[in-house]
Amino acid sequence: MEKQVLTEEEVKSLTLLQQEQNDLLFQLGQVNYQLYFFEREKTRVQNLIEAFEKKQTDSAKQLEEKYGAGTVNLESGEFVKA
Repeated sequence: MEKQVLTEEEVKSLTLLQQEQNDLLFQLGQVNYQLYFFEREKTRVQNLIEAFEKKQTDSAKQLEEKYGAGTVNLESGEFVKA
């Protein structure tokens, strides 16, 4: 098998390409970690929204049981029957 020695410039070029590949793979790993974190955070916020919607529905039911169907003016605190 015949061996040839690359020029210093060729070795440097290949080394830079290898380093660039390593940097890109590292960045990809960071992005994937951030995506994982954001997906977890998204799930947490979705669960909070579901809990909020239940509280909102329960509150509306309580007011409707007490006052009947209607609307509330939050600025004045007045209830207007429908």
